[in-house]
Amino acid sequence: MASLLDRTYAAWSNRRLFFRQGWGDRALLEEALREDDDLGPVSAIYPVWEDVREEGEALLKQGSFPSPFLHPDLPAQSRTAYVELVLPRDWSRRTPVCLHFAATGDEGFERRRKALALPLIRSGIGSLILENPYYGRRRPPGQHSKMLNVFSDLWLMAGATIAEGRSLVDWLRREGFERLGVCGISMGGSMAARTAALDPEPLAVTALITPHSASAVFTEGLLKNYCAWDVLNRQLDGHGDAMERMREILDHTDIRRLPPLRRPEAAFLVGAQADAYISRESVENVHRHWPGSTLTWVPSGHVGAFLFHRDLWVEAVRKSFARL
Repeated sequence: MASLLDRTYAAWSNRRLFFRQGWGDRALLEEALREDDDLGPVSAIYPVWEDVREEGEALLKQGSFPSPFLHPDLPAQSRTAYVELVLPRDWSRRTPVCLHFAATGDEGFERRRKALALPLIRSGIGSLILENPYYGRRRPPGQHSKMLNVFSDLWLMAGATIAEGRSLVDWLRREGFERLGVCGISMGGSMAARTAALDPEPLAVTALITPHSASAVFTEGLLKNYCAWDVLNRQLDGHGDAMERMREILDHTDIRRLPPLRRPEAAFLVGAQADAYISRESVENVHRHWPGSTLTWVPSGHVGAFLFHRDLWVEAVRKSFARL
């Protein structure tokens, strides 16, 4: 049975609809359907650190860099990426570092710092937290919270996030860090999975309540009830069904289109048995595509997994690095 907590939270947090201004840049979406999954070489970045402080046993540094994603439709506010580096005070180049991607609506650094980064410090694991394009300081004017105005924004958000993630992993390597990983919750897990699949070297991977594609989220799960289908259908002007069109586009985000991980035994997946956002089948699709990965189930829904099983997430990150 799908989680009542998931349904209650969805009704409370989605009082506006996704894509209420329609499809957005239709030419961009048509181009996306023609592109392959080769995103090209990684662009080198050079973060500028603006704030350094200590919190307990951790050293925190906040900085920024120009996004390597240069698509002209990316809003000006999203073109500067913001990151927070969380390291043990006694860190060295041998300190493992995990790159954290944002879940839907997770703005800023605080939630991931408290829930994951600071607990990981106690195991000697550092974190690099990326603020998502279209969120927080990167949110364009006229966008209400996480509710993207047009569908093409979702495509740009994902493209920018993966480009930035790949560049951040490259930067960590150039800085001399030897053991690297990626992690994320829900949408963040998808970004982590794609970043790891595209990386030329093995990474530790922790993907929590993560779908195999965005299609599973917006055309099958609970969020399909919170899209502006009337607007999307009207803009198609009778040329097809909006949900089918969205599914066709979002099927291109399927993790199975990318090669399996180079070290799947260092990948840990966590699914929620009563998840109303992401089906069990979708989570299992990721697991099957990564033979040798570990899949654990928690007895809750999507929101409950985040609220009540954080210790399991931290342990999953620890185990992923132990197998790298």
